[in-house]
Amino acid sequence: MTRNPNHELYKLITISSLLIISCLLTYYFHFVIGEGVIFTHFFYFPIILAALWWQKKGLIVPIFLTLMLLVSYYLSPNLSYPLYEDIYRSIIFLSIGIVVAILSDVINKKDKELSASEEKFRSVANSAVDGIITTNQNGDIVLMNPSLKRIFGYDLDEIKGRNVTMLMPERYKKDFETKLQNFNSTGTHELDGKTFESIGLKKNGEEFPFEISVATWGYKTGPYTTSIIRDVADRKLTEHQLQKSIKEKEMLLKEIHHRVKNNLMIISSLLSLQSRYIKDENSKTIFIESQNRARSMALIHERLYQSTDLKNIDFGDYIQTLAADLYDTYVVDKNLIKMNIETDELNLDIDTSIPLGLILNELVTNSLKHAFSQGDKGTIDIKFKKQTDKYCLEVKDNGKGFPNDIDYKNADSLGLSLITSLSEQIDADLEYIGSPGTSFKISFNEKKFQ
Repeated sequence: MTRNPNHELYKLITISSLLIISCLLTYYFHFVIGEGVIFTHFFYFPIILAALWWQKKGLIVPIFLTLMLLVSYYLSPNLSYPLYEDIYRSIIFLSIGIVVAILSDVINKKDKELSASEEKFRSVANSAVDGIITTNQNGDIVLMNPSLKRIFGYDLDEIKGRNVTMLMPERYKKDFETKLQNFNSTGTHELDGKTFESIGLKKNGEEFPFEISVATWGYKTGPYTTSIIRDVADRKLTEHQLQKSIKEKEMLLKEIHHRVKNNLMIISSLLSLQSRYIKDENSKTIFIESQNRARSMALIHERLYQSTDLKNIDFGDYIQTLAADLYDTYVVDKNLIKMNIETDELNLDIDTSIPLGLILNELVTNSLKHAFSQGDKGTIDIKFKKQTDKYCLEVKDNGKGFPNDIDYKNADSLGLSLITSLSEQIDADLEYIGSPGTSFKISFNEKKFQ
C-alpha cells in the first residue's frame, strides 16, 4: 500500500506536539507543584496513537515517556510519593503500547489482505469477457464491469444506480418484478445457482440472446444478486447454421435412400418380368430368389427413408414385413404352413441391417422352399432378441432338415454361401442345429455406423 507523504507528516507533527505537551506537563507537576498522578493520564494519547499508526515502531513513544518520567522523578527535589508508583505507571504505558501495537499490526495485515483481495477481484471482474452485474434488493444496479458496456452498449455511469429492468424487454419486466418481490419476502431466489438463457435489450433497442448465471448473497445492508451474463448471439447463429446444414444433409440422405430403394425395386420388378418368360423352373427360381434379395435390401432403404433416424431402423418391424412378404410369395396353402414371429423393438444401423436382412431372407426362403414336402404341415419360428450385450437372430423350422451328406459351410448353394459370408461380414457366430428340423442361430455385437 502506497504511503501518503502528507498523511505521514501530519502523524509526525501530531505525535511530536503531544510529546512536547507531555514533557511540559511532567515538568510542571514534578518540579513546580510536586505531584505525579493526574498528568500521566495524558500520556495515553501519544502512546495509543503512535502504536495505531506505526505499530511496533510506535513503541519508541512509550519508551521515551517512561524514561522521561523516571529521570524526572530522580531530578525533581520536592516529590512526596514513592518511586514504585512511577515504575508501575511506566509498566502500564509499555504494556498498553505493546498490546495496541500488536493489535494494530494484525488489523493492518488483515486490511492489506482485504485490499489485495479486493484488487484481485476487481482485476478479474474488469478483465472478464462476460458481463458481471450486482443489484440490490430493489433491483438497482450497484456494481458492474466494463464488459457489460460492450454487451449492452451503455456507458457505466449511464446504468449505475438505475434499475436493472432497463436492460430487459418490456415483456420480461413483470415476471422479474414478481421474482424480486418473492426474493425480498422469502429471502430465497428461485433462480439462485441456476444458469439459463434469456433475452436482453441493448441501448439501441436491439434484442439479443444471452446466457446468465445467478447467485444471491447477503450483507448488512440487505440481500444482493450477482449475475454473470454471456452474449450468445454468435453461438445461436452458429447453432442455427449447423442445424440448417444438418437438415439439408438429412434431406439429402433421405433422397439417397429413396432413390436406392426405387432402383432396387426396379431391379426386382425387372427380374419379376423377366422370370415370366423363362420356361426352365430352376432358372425361374434363381430369378425369383434374386428378386427377393433385391426387395429385402430395398425394404431397408425404405425404412431408413421413412425414419427420423437416418442410420438406425427398427429391425424387429423389418423382420415382420420381410417375413410376411416371403410367406405370401412361397406359401400357397396358408393352412398348412404357419409362421411365428417373436421380436423385440431393437434398432440396428445400416451396416448391420443390410447383411442381416439378406441372411434373414436366405434362411426364411430356405425353410419355405425346402423344409416341407408338398402337403406337409409345418411351423417356422423366427426370433430376434438381445441377450446381455449380444443380438440373437434365430430361424427354426420343424421340417425334414438338411440331408446328412450336406455341409452347409461348403455347400454349392448360393443361399448357404451368402449366409456364411454375410455372417463373417458382421462378425457373427453362426450356429446350425439339425434333426429334427433345421435351426440357424446368428449371434453378434452390433457394428457401429461410421
